[in-house]
Amino acid sequence: MQSLDHYFQSTYDRVAEFYDDLWSPNVKTPNERLTRDLHLRRGERLVDLACGSGAATLPMMRLIAPGETVAVDPSENMLRLAVERAAEEGLHLVPVNSKAEDFIADAPAHSFDVVSMRFALAYLDWPRVLPAMGRLVRPGGRVGILTSLATSAPQAMATYHKFAEHLELDTVAEPPTPREVDPVLDLLGRGGLVIDTCWQHNFRLWFKSGVDATRWLLDTGYITHPALSALEGEIKDAMIELFGSHLEDGFREDEGVPLDFFFAGVIARR
Repeated sequence: MQSLDHYFQSTYDRVAEFYDDLWSPNVKTPNERLTRDLHLRRGERLVDLACGSGAATLPMMRLIAPGETVAVDPSENMLRLAVERAAEEGLHLVPVNSKAEDFIADAPAHSFDVVSMRFALAYLDWPRVLPAMGRLVRPGGRVGILTSLATSAPQAMATYHKFAEHLELDTVAEPPTPREVDPVLDLLGRGGLVIDTCWQHNFRLWFKSGVDATRWLLDTGYITHPALSALEGEIKDAMIELFGSHLEDGFREDEGVPLDFFFAGVIARR
């Protein structure tokens, strides 16, 4: 079985080309709000941790130019797309192919005015990483966090629990993100930051079928686990069909099959 780090990286390398079509439009509103709340200024130095394809990085770059923007991501394909996007607008992005937690540990103290990290808590040891983020920020600087909460996609989670019970699985994985925003606030505070703004953004996506919803969860990388890498071809398709049928049986409504999402945004200052 692949390691978690390698599986996450390979997942996002695989989905990079179509990630923005599947995921980015659904998070446009909270991304824009977090960027506004950071109150970016020209000439500031910014790092965008787990930048992905740069969908949220570029709007920040435009606001701080000619200030430097450093983009960090473990997926080479995602990072390449971010660099290409910036170049198309005549902007220079400094790419760093690294996990967010490694960059945070190695970067010099007080080296950035702004630190942004969006939808990355699922892929790192956030109880350890969040207190360390304050070290990167200069006096007067800001840290912006946008995360999905573990209460998201409750329809899929309920289906998964029934699925696991039916298959008599010994262990059942739980979402790795926080269930509520309070632990995030506390951990940032431990790193010497003061909470400036905190909000929640909720929305619902509709799918034609349970299978469509299941494929979307996999293709966006929203659901990732190394065990999935062992499933290929007809076996993987059969599992998707089976899970999707359970999801549809349990949650279909007149409009289709819903998935509900709950996000939290936080701005903290030094």
